[in-house]
Amino acid sequence: VYDSGGISETALYALKNMEAQNCDVLIALLGKNTAQPVISKAYKIGLPVIALTAESNIPKGKGFIYRDFITPEIQIENLLDLVMKKLNYTSFAVFYPEDQYGKSYLRLFLLEVGKRGGSVVKIVSYPPKTTDFAIQIKSLIGKMIANKKPEEILKNPVHFPFDAVFIPDNALTSAFIISQFAYYNAKNLVFLGTALWDTPEFAKMVKGYCRAAYFPTGFTLQAKQPWVKQFINDFRKNYHAFPDYLSAQGYEVGRILLYLKNLNRLPPKNIHETIQNFPGTTGLTSFLPNGEVIKKIYIMEIKHGKCSLIP
Repeated sequence: VYDSGGISETALYALKNMEAQNCDVLIALLGKNTAQPVISKAYKIGLPVIALTAESNIPKGKGFIYRDFITPEIQIENLLDLVMKKLNYTSFAVFYPEDQYGKSYLRLFLLEVGKRGGSVVKIVSYPPKTTDFAIQIKSLIGKMIANKKPEEILKNPVHFPFDAVFIPDNALTSAFIISQFAYYNAKNLVFLGTALWDTPEFAKMVKGYCRAAYFPTGFTLQAKQPWVKQFINDFRKNYHAFPDYLSAQGYEVGRILLYLKNLNRLPPKNIHETIQNFPGTTGLTSFLPNGEVIKKIYIMEIKHGKCSLIP
């Protein structure tokens, strides 16, 4: 086990040591500075990799570079599968920050909504670190609605031309935005978010400010699958704490490797031929020939200040 400290030179030195020790596989939890150089080097020396990273610029393919992580694509695909197929939402608005995170999720959301035959009827952006969203909210819901007296709204409830609003931002900022929507007479809206909303406080912060909120997550203690419940129980016995997403992700990769070992498939190569709908702790997991992962992950629902898993 090596800690790169997020420094590419340290990570590459660790990789050199692993190569000298004839390791069978590199399990790599990597960030922006280390993902591309480490995986590129492993690719050149032929060391199989299971990459725990959401970075998009990593080399894949040739049967021995694989990713197992909750990527933005997986989040949006699973979220829209639920809200469009199960809840029958078809039209959306997007309220996003003008930063790399917001723009990338906007592109993904537009693409996946279009694939499913839905529509995005309004898009409104805001600069990063904005604290007063009045102008942007009024642009989205209309000044006439925003300026009405609350008693008028009670007599004549507002109907918006979209089923839900997607906000790709962190939990604190998103909760603040949702509260401001409520202030401007839009308490009855449904909001969609990303895994950044998966914090214990978020449900309480938006209580009373919206009809409902939905977001994807890679791991939840509310999971009902027996193999996930067993993992949670074993983790608590061993560490006297609850597991989080990264703990579950690491355990899942370990289980995959043990499964491959039992099949005499180590070092792992062309594992997409074997790992399909694998019962992982972060969702049903399948690998594609190009090394990418497909997952069926968890979707959480917030109503009345409570966060619960949708079956």
